Amino acid sequence: MALTRGGTSLISYEELAVGLEEAWLLAGLHEHAIVESIQPGTLDRVYRAELFPEHPEPIGEGWSPPWVELNLVWTAAHQLFSEGRDITPGPLELAWTYTVDVRSFDRSDVELLRAFNGAVRAALRRVMPDFPPPADYIAVEIRRGYRIDDKPSPIYLQIVGTNVTDLSDLWEERSPEALRAVLRDELRIVATLLHSLGETFTPGGIGGYRSVDTA
Repeated sequence: MALTRGGTSLISYEELAVGLEEAWLLAGLHEHAIVESIQPGTLDRVYRAELFPEHPEPIGEGWSPPWVELNLVWTAAHQLFSEGRDITPGPLELAWTYTVDVRSFDRSDVELLRAFNGAVRAALRRVMPDFPPPADYIAVEIRRGYRIDDKPSPIYLQIVGTNVTDLSDLWEERSPEALRAVLRDELRIVATLLHSLGETFTPGGIGGYRSVDTA
């Protein structure tokens, strides 16, 4: 149960964790792993979940559909503030790391970045058609792995995108209902992004993904 200050509900770690799980289920995502831990030195509570859209089973060797890792750090300051202490809690951030496996190794980084960003823009247009998508919504990195024999040969190619959602405004709201509404909206965007990336980077497409023009 959330604690109160002046009769107003405060956000608790438990409500945030439960709200996240409810939100990703409503958005049609499911977790492959949930890990919760406490850092002894700082008393920070770390919450991590790997979220996938629906996909064929089993996942093929060396490939998985686009997926996202969610990370939350609930600090000691967050906990004290949620207990009603007069303390500045600091940012309350959800960190998202999107991973896309690419099966075609001969595409340039520029082509891959264009396809990834095109998929992101398409997803944001679906979710927020009245707002122009921001140019720097997700920071993107291309990761290539090689086997070194007589000459280097590629063994994997991934696109990794990261962004952060700051929930700090909800400290002022102090409302579990507002928290759940924000989490539902956020997970709806995340699910749409994953589906858009899946449409663009697909094993059945041309060279492992659809052309940039159709992304």
